[in-house]
Amino acid sequence: MSYSEETEEKEEKGNGIQSVELGLNILKQIARQSKSLNITEISHLTGLSKSKLHRYLTSFCRSGVLEKHEDLRYSLGRELILLGVKAAEKLDVKELSAPYLTYLKDSLNETVALAIWGEQGPFYIRWEASNRAVNIGIRAGSQVSVILSAPGKLFVANLPEEQTQALVKMELANSAMNQATFYNEIRKIRENGVAVAEGTIIQGITAISCPVFDQNNQMAAAVTVVGLSGALDASLESDAVKLIREQALALSKSLGYQQKP
Repeated sequence: MSYSEETEEKEEKGNGIQSVELGLNILKQIARQSKSLNITEISHLTGLSKSKLHRYLTSFCRSGVLEKHEDLRYSLGRELILLGVKAAEKLDVKELSAPYLTYLKDSLNETVALAIWGEQGPFYIRWEASNRAVNIGIRAGSQVSVILSAPGKLFVANLPEEQTQALVKMELANSAMNQATFYNEIRKIRENGVAVAEGTIIQGITAISCPVFDQNNQMAAAVTVVGLSGALDASLESDAVKLIREQALALSKSLGYQQKP
């Protein structure tokens, strides 16, 4: 049974308005596509008959939620786009990150942090300390290196080059690191979707960072787990890395990110 058929069966049951839920499902299906759709395509996606679907589409077009083009295809309308913009303005990655960071801290018993990009590079805006009796010495507000820290390298791998190039150039000029070696690591980070720093910021400390993307598929933040080298497994197939990836993706989706198939 399709979502639409099941919803209509339950129309009179429960405390919700099932026809509204069905209508929202129609809008979600249209929004997920990269092109405008005709009524046959929408019917296939939603499981609704064309006659039933037509009533919803007519109402959505009248209210500006959908737009019907001359070729009889439908796309998101101005009113729905404006609603999305307003909703996006209210999304705060710092506040939304709380349950994801807490879950990682409790699951791994390691310190977890959230970093964003600023004019001087990445800095931590949220920090959840583990229960271990180890003081790593980094707190919310701490600025970290672009070329040495896990979140720094992650931002370089995901942000436009013009946004990071000046800071990278400045730090490389004051470092013994070879530029070709650095950018080779950045390429691998881009491929793997995870950055690791082992002992480069604090000796004996390992950091693992995974990206958080926003509704525009742009990197908005870095979820970072920090622990003792040897105790925190930073290999790509480790349980820790898998869990960090999972929670970073979940946070991304809460910001409106839509993962590519």
